[in-house]
Amino acid sequence: MIGIRDLARQLDISIGTVSRALNGKADVNPATRQRVLEAAARLGYSPNQSGRSLRRGQTDLVGVIVPTGPQGALITPVFLSVLDGLRRTLQESRRDLAIFLQGQDEEIFGSLRRLTERGLVDGLIISNTLRVDPRIDYLVEKRTPFAAFGRSLSGGDHAWVDPDFESAAAAAVDRLAELGHRRIALVLATGEMNYMHLIGETYLGAMQRHGFDVAPDWLQTRPAGEGGGAEAGAALIAADPRPTAVLVSDARQVFGLYRALRESGLEVGRDMSIIGLLPDASAQAVSPSLATFETDWTAIGARLSEALIGEMARLARAPQSGAAQIVRSGRALQCKTPTMFRPGDSVRRLAAKGPKARSAPA
Repeated sequence: MIGIRDLARQLDISIGTVSRALNGKADVNPATRQRVLEAAARLGYSPNQSGRSLRRGQTDLVGVIVPTGPQGALITPVFLSVLDGLRRTLQESRRDLAIFLQGQDEEIFGSLRRLTERGLVDGLIISNTLRVDPRIDYLVEKRTPFAAFGRSLSGGDHAWVDPDFESAAAAAVDRLAELGHRRIALVLATGEMNYMHLIGETYLGAMQRHGFDVAPDWLQTRPAGEGGGAEAGAALIAADPRPTAVLVSDARQVFGLYRALRESGLEVGRDMSIIGLLPDASAQAVSPSLATFETDWTAIGARLSEALIGEMARLARAPQSGAAQIVRSGRALQCKTPTMFRPGDSVRRLAAKGPKARSAPA
């Protein structure tokens, strides 16, 4: 592989002429341009990306900041599908995707500041959006193109893509109500993730709409993961009155909830119906099969990429009268992606009272 100096030396012409020929400048003689291009192909010339980026003021890189935990990077199968959708769409616009890890002991702005202040990327995708997310306000203030995987109360008119959790939670309560359930519980994950708030608010609204009471013990907020699901399961089993159905917001909590029921001699579906609100392929390994809501995570990644590219264009068009002015031209892409119910044996019609009553899968 040779550089531009070697190519110029081989052709015995100036570096400037070679550079202009490679970049298709009109002031280069067509015969010279053809000669340069043929030599570049023959000799295996590769442009210096750092130099090109410096001249153009672009890196052609999009960054994704991924938090890490005790077990390493928190990249779930769901997030891998989102990243694949991002990568494919960015590739079409000749951009690359770069993943930056942020340690659990690192403050929220650590990686964000380094990437924006050093100009290492042209735009950012942020995930795990919080109810009130200072990262969003920071990026808006810095006029950094970004798209959020998830909504927030922060930032105003910024680009985001998010599954329609509200429709899923409302539809889950409606479906269970149709099957005779009135005592419906909800398990949320701890933390300030915005989608947990959306699910919780929608659940309470749907229960009120049906005229159902919500006992304090039926709303469980526990750590994400199997352990949190087991804790929630134990609390729900001990509740009086015990719920007959439960919605689970974190896919990994499902494993713990199933285990808690099994260890208590109860059967999923027969004794407690379960619906998962956040789909994850790994949760489909449970038995009985989990009723859940599905969404196309790869398509969400593609939409995030489109939203970010749109933000880059909006900021490029926006007029500026000073460094402190925050102006965007046009409206940001804000998209709720649909979810679809996938039936499973974890949901059954509530059995009628009586010694001979049986419940049938729904």
